Amino acid sequence: MAGIVLTAAACNSGSVAPSSPGLVNAAVRGSRPAKIEHIVIVVQEARSFDDLFCGYSGADGKCEKEAIPLEANCTLSDTFQDFEHERKTGNFGKEHADCPGYRHPEYAHVPETELKQYYEIAQQYVLGDEMFSSTGNPTFEAHQYLIAAEAANAENQPFGTTPSNGCVYHQWVHQFNGGKIDACFGYKTLADELDAAGLTWSYYRTADSKHPVVNTWDAYGWIHGGSSGTSPSSAFLQDVRSGKLASVTWVTPAFADSDLSGSLSCTGPEWVASVVNAVGESQFWNTTAVVVLWSGFGGWYDHVPPQMVDYEGLGFRIPVLVVSPYARTGYVDHVHLETGSVLRFVEDTFGLAPLAASDSRARSLGTSALDLRRQPKSFVPIQGGSGCGSRGASR
Repeated sequence: MAGIVLTAAACNSGSVAPSSPGLVNAAVRGSRPAKIEHIVIVVQEARSFDDLFCGYSGADGKCEKEAIPLEANCTLSDTFQDFEHERKTGNFGKEHADCPGYRHPEYAHVPETELKQYYEIAQQYVLGDEMFSSTGNPTFEAHQYLIAAEAANAENQPFGTTPSNGCVYHQWVHQFNGGKIDACFGYKTLADELDAAGLTWSYYRTADSKHPVVNTWDAYGWIHGGSSGTSPSSAFLQDVRSGKLASVTWVTPAFADSDLSGSLSCTGPEWVASVVNAVGESQFWNTTAVVVLWSGFGGWYDHVPPQMVDYEGLGFRIPVLVVSPYARTGYVDHVHLETGSVLRFVEDTFGLAPLAASDSRARSLGTSALDLRRQPKSFVPIQGGSGCGSRGASR
């Protein structure tokens, strides 16, 4: 499978990585070098908190009776395959769920036996049970919130403008029709701020027509079609082992490893464990935080209703895991967070300004999850094994 690694060089060839990101932190904030010099953001797909962690001890979860494995061929109302037809017939938003053999699949949860790595990560580090998506809209828009804290929506890209029906609508449908993504977003992203601060960034994705929503950066004209090399998402593992890790890195999975319902695979937990282990066993462990979260709820039930804070959201509750030598051990974080909290964490760590409403209002997820006063704890590899075989992307 072909893939893309985007780096700062893709859009700013004049950017020079600082010899020590910690020194940049000190210069920006007027303090001693920070303990966190690298942040890795691992983005899985479309699962609610209750769907994955309803039975986790100490967390606010609610399990319904039915359990559906990760690899089940389910299509729920939050997925996109029939969006264009529903829009034209006036049925957009109509509740539907297709999951052969299950009567009410949206209320089910994934059996814990398939989530061994996720549970092991939570037991060693931090699980947040009050993380909400900053937007109630689908995956492509949710990914924009993870790089820009906003998306061009019907509020600032009204229907009827160019492109017709609004920018996000155009990107969303066009991708699933096999078309090329048009560059129509012009606002600042976190990458722009990192470039301006002389900090490095990378974005790993596997190009896959089944999962085009991860073509996040193509919507921005200054990086459309650009890359510093081609490789699958798993190139991240080799890069870290080879001593390469940017100040901020986004890692998105191959379709088979995404946890997305309908992927017919259950290897997401194994993939995430491989990313965590690569960082933990590298020279970067003592200066890194790994954040694992899911892009949205995917149509799966969650019993905690989200607050309405603006036109876009909040969306439903999603899981978040925080891995670091400074993370509290086996801690369930009950602090209210949203997707913007991830960007706020990056901004606070590197002395960057907020980008939009979501990261401005959000509390940094590092506030309660990390204790930077402690000595770094040694890394213990995530084991877990495989609860359902190995059919995902190669490592």
